[in-house]
Amino acid sequence: MAVRNMKKTLKWKKFELLFHVSTTPSKPQPQSSHSHHLILSSSSFSSVPNLTNTYLKSKPQSSPTLTSEEISKINLLLPRLCLFNHLPTAIQLTTTALTLPNPPPDPKSLSLSILIHSLTLQPDLKLPMSLLTRLSRKHPPHPYLTPISTMLIASYLKKDRPKDALKVYKWMLRPGSPCTCMVDKSAYGILVGGLCARGLVLEGLMVLRDMLRVRLLPGEGLRRKVVRSLLREARVREAKALDGLLPCAGDLNKVLDFLDHHIGNWSN
Repeated sequence: MAVRNMKKTLKWKKFELLFHVSTTPSKPQPQSSHSHHLILSSSSFSSVPNLTNTYLKSKPQSSPTLTSEEISKINLLLPRLCLFNHLPTAIQLTTTALTLPNPPPDPKSLSLSILIHSLTLQPDLKLPMSLLTRLSRKHPPHPYLTPISTMLIASYLKKDRPKDALKVYKWMLRPGSPCTCMVDKSAYGILVGGLCARGLVLEGLMVLRDMLRVRLLPGEGLRRKVVRSLLREARVREAKALDGLLPCAGDLNKVLDFLDHHIGNWSN
């Protein structure tokens, strides 16, 4: 118990130090690899080892949590970090706040949207995957992992990067992923509709099949999007058949057999 309390205290103190360093005024930096290391430089955190003994001797905090004032300060700081392209620091600040023993109860209480927007402007998925990986290390899976993954998918689709959205989805379903059983109806619906709307109809049907396999039925709006996308591909017979099968919740196996057959033929 004493060791556990010390770990909690160290984590809380680390957050306090990170928050203090992050709020130190800094000048805007160009978007380069050098700027990514500006705030996270070794000099910024060189005091951490020297403070370890002090933290171990301090009285453990049983349930460290963020106050509303601290959450407000983080929400003011995150846009600034993103604007100055200090995304690694923004990721570290966010994940440290979210992985405290008592994190903010609502993901909407943090300015995650500006962070997600900035991450999906990057040319690759290195930083978005860094965010997800940090959250996935928590056991059991962090409750914000699925909402944040869904936000990344939606943001990539909005920026007309459907293949990157699909990569995030595949990361969620990879073997051993903590998200495997956590992909919700919202994530499926956003991805199926987004892929079909952007001409990746085959990929959209594959995700729709995954959705049906976990017994999640598409709503009326999503069903119409899928059918229209098939019609745009001049697959009239398949569109009519699927339009007739999807409302039937009683026999999902028939719908899955239909999708398996036509996905196989399409792929060939």
